[in-house]
Amino acid sequence: MEQRNRSEGWEYAKKTGHDNERLVAELTRSDPSIQQRILSCVHLENEQIIRVEYGGICEKNVECIFSGENTKSKTDMWLVLESGKHINVSVKKDNKGQAFLVSIDRFIRGFELQYNEKIPYKVKRALELYFGSAEDIPEIINKYATNNISLQVRKHRLVASTLKAYDDELANLLLSWINEHIQELFDYCFARGLAKSSADWAHIIWYKNMLGEYNFDEMINIAEAKTAFSSSAVYGPRNGGSTIQLPFGFIEWHSPRKTIPGNIQFHHKYDKIINALK
Repeated sequence: MEQRNRSEGWEYAKKTGHDNERLVAELTRSDPSIQQRILSCVHLENEQIIRVEYGGICEKNVECIFSGENTKSKTDMWLVLESGKHINVSVKKDNKGQAFLVSIDRFIRGFELQYNEKIPYKVKRALELYFGSAEDIPEIINKYATNNISLQVRKHRLVASTLKAYDDELANLLLSWINEHIQELFDYCFARGLAKSSADWAHIIWYKNMLGEYNFDEMINIAEAKTAFSSSAVYGPRNGGSTIQLPFGFIEWHSPRKTIPGNIQFHHKYDKIINALK
């Protein structure tokens, strides 16, 4: 298998993702049975699809939840119905990968605006420590870290073991908040992102790879699927708890451009999602 570094892998995934979106859109346009599956997935069986559009390499930005900004939509394919309604589809060509990459501050502000709910101060503090935007992280690492110290210093973030040693309540509150909001977090990652208008939110996740890499063909109604996820988020077992494992994937620290502070990166996992929906 051809080996790629992270930058090359990102570019390859982006290009092949656009190629896959084009092929999926072409299939949808040409196959009435596929169109009927999509309509059935969102319980609009009596409607008729009159136009299929996709973003691809020419994907346009949409209005952001933050005033005066634009952002990327979670939607990859738009289906226009005869009635004037739209069905928005997020196409996943891989069985795992990035679902949402966002800075700590934008994650917090975006969640509060999207769901009209304030995140408690202590939870914000835990997020800022765990993902690396708090200014006092170096002092905490120096005083409380007992393992994986170089990783925490390099990434300017705390792993779970250090967060627990510093303030066990904060470590527990972070997991509790995630578990209490698991449905909103699934919706945030897969449907809304930072898009302001509900017209830009995705309704369906379609796991469909037409490049011969994965053999799956699963349509998931996002609004219905989110109710299937249990409160089972836990800190990961590696590196002192450097990830948070979710019932639909996991969260980790990530900084594509090696800047500090880093970002919150949500990953999706096909097997986890399908198992939860059984």
